[in-house]
Amino acid sequence: MNSEEFRAFYRRYYDVSVKLASRIVQSHFTAEDVTQEVFLYFYRIKDRLDMSSERKLYSLVVTETTNKGRDYLRKSYVKREVMFDNEVSELQYKSVESAEAALLGMEKAQYITMAFENLHQKNPVNYEIFMRVVMLDISTDEVAREFGYTRNNVNNRVLRAKKWLLEELARLDKE
Repeated sequence: MNSEEFRAFYRRYYDVSVKLASRIVQSHFTAEDVTQEVFLYFYRIKDRLDMSSERKLYSLVVTETTNKGRDYLRKSYVKREVMFDNEVSELQYKSVESAEAALLGMEKAQYITMAFENLHQKNPVNYEIFMRVVMLDISTDEVAREFGYTRNNVNNRVLRAKKWLLEELARLDKE
């Protein structure tokens, strides 16, 4: 398969792959990443691809997209980060009538950000587990499989992280 044939193959099946990946990973941007991985795989094996059957190519794209999408959800090496953007907290308080209330709200958001940063530095494993279970709403069973812990251990780590965060917020508020 030469470059022109591969481009035609890419254009023909790109939308199919994105739509399927989007249903699997529940995010259009992530689905595009998964689709790029799928076509990178096909590019690497382009000399071995059998272009004689459209049905076979379609099946290959669907199978590979499904596998890559599931792998993305399953793998623990995928870094999922949540940003605490100061601009978002500032936008929330622009509609507040009182300047004092706005400042208190921004200060509170700053304390929360500092508490999460401190948890990440002090105990990165509990931070990762907390973020996945509470913020990203990933099931405790799935997180337990990713980290090699039991479900009870994951629940205990989430509770410890919550307790630590509350204590840290109280400490920061006193300062």
